[in-house]
Parts: sequence; structure tokens; C-alpha cells
Amino acid sequence: MWQSSRRALVLDLAVSGSMVVLSTWWWHQFRWGGLSYGLLVGVALLWRRSRPVLVLAVVTVLAFAAAPVVVDGTQLHEGMLLVSLAVASHAVIAYESSLRAAAAGALFALVGGALLIEVRPSELRGWTPVEWDRLGSSVVDMLTLAALVWAAGLSTRFWRQQRANAGERLRTAEREREDQARIAVAEERARIARELHDIVAHSLSVIVLQANGGEYAFDRDPQRAREALRTIGATGADALEEIRHLVRILRGDGEADRDHAVASVVERARAAGVDVALVVQGDPPPLPGGVELAVYRIVQESLTNTLKHAGPEPSATVRVTYRPGAVELEVTDTGADTSSTASSGGHGLVGMRERATLYGGTFDAGPALAGGWRVRARIPLTAEAVPA
Repeated sequence: MWQSSRRALVLDLAVSGSMVVLSTWWWHQFRWGGLSYGLLVGVALLWRRSRPVLVLAVVTVLAFAAAPVVVDGTQLHEGMLLVSLAVASHAVIAYESSLRAAAAGALFALVGGALLIEVRPSELRGWTPVEWDRLGSSVVDMLTLAALVWAAGLSTRFWRQQRANAGERLRTAEREREDQARIAVAEERARIARELHDIVAHSLSVIVLQANGGEYAFDRDPQRAREALRTIGATGADALEEIRHLVRILRGDGEADRDHAVASVVERARAAGVDVALVVQGDPPPLPGGVELAVYRIVQESLTNTLKHAGPEPSATVRVTYRPGAVELEVTDTGADTSSTASSGGHGLVGMRERATLYGGTFDAGPALAGGWRVRARIPLTAEAVPA
């Protein structure tokens, strides 16, 4: 941007300087007059980019003011007057925002130039009468000059528009890249948050419940206390491996080496004290890694909620149905306190819904008609993950 402004300033100074030199050379009989006219026009032309119509008006006034001046029987050459008008007209065509105003200004300069040539006054002979035939001829002759000025002005205008459009496209592309980067970061953060919640919330829930139960049974039933400690150890080790696996995923080392079978999470829920029945319908096809993980986490979170909210001796049924092109899940429990699941303020239900919708699926959860809580989800097997 700075280089572009610098080039424009250098070009404007060169144009204004050229007007001074040319005007002084063209009125060599009275160099002070030519220098004065060139300086006035040159200074006005410094604003030709920002105020083109005003500059054209100023240059026109200067040209008509200088036209009748006679010094020692000499006048400023009419060619200089036409050149100054041509440069000002070019600025109007190239830089005026309204093309209609640019056309009106150029037409005004064309007629003004023709009048300046044919009706040029002087102190010696005053204003000459208009000869319409010659005026018409002058207008025709000046159309050639006008065509050149128009061609140059329109070329400059088109080049500036192309440059502005290219700059806008670059800025738009840069904004899109920044937006995509922000979206990618937000999606990655949401993904990490889902994984951490599902890993930590499930594992800590089991650990806390087993620790409380083990403390209660420590003096009354040592065998149950030992089982609780074994469950705590296994759950902690499994959570540690899950977190290590999550770190490997974030590093880009893949996730194919982790078992995300529903049966494994059901077994861990049974070990934690939930009476879980697993019902599988249909032949399980090979599942995409993301869909398999989503199914695993939805079942895991559902059983965690059952463990936390279904009361003593909780029981649940996990039903997995494989249909052509989709897998359907239904997790129901027999807990009586269903309100606490929805009002616990956690992110479990939100995370399950996000996992299902991420792959174009559906999700709903709520109290079952027969009592307890029910979670249902349907995930297409052919869907690709879509942005959240």
C-alpha cells in the first residue's frame, strides 16, 4: 500500500512538473507568464485523483483566464491550453466515481476547448464573433484528441478497477482463510472437550462411586471392598490409556489401534456395578472409525449417567441395531430419578447430540414411558463428518 501511494505521488509530481516545463517552453517570449500558468495548473493537478471534477473546473478557468493575455504581441500557445484541459479531462474520466459525471466533464472540456480555439480573445482584437462552420470543424478536429483522452482515461479507469477487484479478492481470500482457521480451531477444541469429558467424567464417576462403596464395605465386607479397589484400579488404568490414545490422535498418530467395541464399555459398566443387558440385532458391518467412536462414546456416556443417577442396584439395556446404511442405538435404564439426568448441568447430553449430528445422525433423550431414562441415536454409516 505504501509503495503504491509512493508511486502515485511520484507520478503526480512528474505530471505537474511537466506542465511547468512545457508551459514555460511554449511561451518562451514571456517565460514568467508561462511559468506562472504552469505552476498554477501543476498545483491544481496534484489533486486530480481525489477531486477530478473540481480540478477540471479550476484548469478550465485558468485556461480561459490566460487565453486573452498578450505580452509584447505574444500569447500562451493554444496547444498548451489544450494540453492542460486534456490532462484534467483524463483525470475526470479515470478517477471520477460516477461515469456519468466523467462523461459530462469530458464533453464540457471538449466544447470548451473548441470555443477556446475559435473564439480566443485578445487585448488587441477583443472577442471574435463565432463562425459556426469553423466551430463545427474545430469540434470535429478535437474529437480525435478527445478520443485519445477517452481511450487513455478509460484504460486507466479499467486498470484501477481490475486492481481494486484483485485486491478485494485477495482480502476476501485472506478473510476466508482466517475464518476457516478459526472454525478449525473451534472444531478441534470441541472435539478435545468431548473426548476429555467422556473419558474423565465416565472414569471419575466410576472411581468416586466405587471408592464410596468400598469405604462403606471396608469393615463389613472386605471382599467387596477389594473388588471395588480392583475396579478403581482398572478404571484408572483404562482412563490413562484413553488419555494417552487421545494425545496420539491429536499428534496425528491415528486411532485404529484402540478398541471401541460396545461390548467392552458394557463389560466395564458391569464391573462398576450396573446390571447391563446387551442386545445386538443385525450383522455388524465394518464401521468407519469416527462412527465407531461416536457409538462407543454415546453408550459410555449413557451408562455413566445410569450409574450416577439411576439409584441403587441400577440396571440398563443397550440395544444396538445394524440396518442397511445406518446403526441405531437405544439405551434404557430402570432408574426412578430421571430429572437429575437432564438437570445436572453437565455436557453429557450435549456431547452425545454433537457426536450424532456430526455424522448426519439424529439423537434424542428423555424419560421413558415405563419409567427410567431412554437415549436413542441413529447414525448413517455412509456419512462423512460435517462441520459443527
